[in-house]
Amino acid sequence: MSLRFRVNLAISLIGIVFVAAVAYILIDYKRRSINEEIDAGTRVTIQLLEAISLNPATFQQGSDPMAGLVQYLSSVGRVRANEVRLFDEEDVLIYESPPSEYKQGRDAPAWFSRLVAPGTPEVRLILPVGSILVTPDYSRSVLDAWDELSSYGLLIIAFFLILNYAVFHMLGRSLAPLRGILGAMSEMEQGKLGSRLPNYPLPEFNAIGQTFNRMATSLEEALSQNARLALIAHQSSDAIMIRDLDGRISFCNPAVERLFGFSVEEMVGSSADRIFAQDYAPQLAQMQARVVNDKSIEHLETRLQTKEGHLVEVAISIAPLIDPASNHVIGEIYAIRDMTEHRQRMTAELELQQSRKFTQLIQVKLEEERKAIARELHDELGQCVTAIRTIGTAIANRSDGAQPETRQNAETIVEVATHIYDVVHSIIRQLRPSALDHLGLSDAITELVERYRRQNPQLAVALQLEGDLNRFEEKINITVYRVVQECLTNAAKHAEATAVMVEVVMKKGDANSERLEIRVTDDGKGLSPEFAEGSRFGLLGIRERVQAFGGELVVESSPEQGTAILAILPGEVLATEQGTTLASVHREADGGTHG
Repeated sequence: MSLRFRVNLAISLIGIVFVAAVAYILIDYKRRSINEEIDAGTRVTIQLLEAISLNPATFQQGSDPMAGLVQYLSSVGRVRANEVRLFDEEDVLIYESPPSEYKQGRDAPAWFSRLVAPGTPEVRLILPVGSILVTPDYSRSVLDAWDELSSYGLLIIAFFLILNYAVFHMLGRSLAPLRGILGAMSEMEQGKLGSRLPNYPLPEFNAIGQTFNRMATSLEEALSQNARLALIAHQSSDAIMIRDLDGRISFCNPAVERLFGFSVEEMVGSSADRIFAQDYAPQLAQMQARVVNDKSIEHLETRLQTKEGHLVEVAISIAPLIDPASNHVIGEIYAIRDMTEHRQRMTAELELQQSRKFTQLIQVKLEEERKAIARELHDELGQCVTAIRTIGTAIANRSDGAQPETRQNAETIVEVATHIYDVVHSIIRQLRPSALDHLGLSDAITELVERYRRQNPQLAVALQLEGDLNRFEEKINITVYRVVQECLTNAAKHAEATAVMVEVVMKKGDANSERLEIRVTDDGKGLSPEFAEGSRFGLLGIRERVQAFGGELVVESSPEQGTAILAILPGEVLATEQGTTLASVHREADGGTHG
């Protein structure tokens, strides 16, 4: 069955369904219209006759009412589409309205009349002297509907026939390019890749033609692409070899010569065993056996032998070479990558990681030593100085006016002891901030900033803390504290700054991860490029602390433009138990105070 016939058959079926639907709608519309028309005419007729029959003058004594009714009905004739019959008291027909002259002698088909005929019943009016029977006559209305629908039906049938002919003819012309397309495809099947289709007027066939042309062009380019692939193989930095089932090399690229020292001429036709070190030959033999069974090997790290006999670290990927005709394995494709630089890079990364761990360990030990020294200073030296001050105060209080020199010396001892006490406690705060142990990171940083404000009244220090900063372990807390402390020391002692902004903020990163950012910005004289790179001991210490946790330190500075130091600690090192707000270890011996 051709496409043209199928399309015409589909259109015919759709047309039949459409005509049936339209016919149903029109017949239903006509049926309702006739019903409304007959009902309305019957009601008007009944109202008119009731008005006459109920008129007292019509049945006055001494007059013949039936004669008056006959005369009136004769003058009226047919009332709308209704037949009127007058009967006397004995039910004898006295008068009958004349038949309709409209389209006399014609009637609609009986089946059509049954479809559209209204259900209006006849009505009998009872009179004092007889009765009037009103019978609806819908035959003329049905005939009008039949004539109208017949005209529409003929018009629809003519349109349907013309449409089928036009579609059949147009399809014949439209599908004509298919012969050319099938011919071009046959030529393509025979290997004539130069076949091309012309441009067609219809956009659909033109799209098919353009797609066919692009496909033919792609197939032609595939041939040249094979040549380009061969060029890529020659220019590849990886050594590529093809080994047949007899163990001989049938192809190798120039990278083989660079890696192993053998020329292409020396390799092609020779056995591949010349580059396989004897110690690793069994391992490679097992891998080759797997490849023969159509199994690929990915990234096998081993050692191969150069022309000079040196062993080189390589990663080998082996894939089976399959004959497309027989689908059998006919050889092996080797992709060999020199892993020397990769191993060196991995070694360097491992050393860097170990160096970070070592630096972190040093920082931990250093803080532990500082904590121990601070504790000893507080417990031993602080108590001794307190005792000296107490004794001096007692001597000064017991000395009277007769011993002014003793009193003066005692007061001097108290003054010196008080100064030593303040110095000791200042050293203790530098060695180990007590607020960090007892209050948490936020309060420790706040206390640090307040102390720098008191010690440096000429320096305006602003502080901004955001996020939950009291949930980190001690190593993170002391690192953040030391970074802020060192930055404030640089700003106060070296930068000649008048304003410093300290920001310690928790921020969201990618995939809802968190990171801690420490930013200290001053308006001082700035740093020279070599200092900005961290050649100064203070910046170097900050960088080592931050990098020990895998963080990043960014220094932005230029002469007379101020300095901005940004330290970023990644979210991985911040993962600790939630809800820990205060450090609870390493309490001081006096119950948590420094006197």
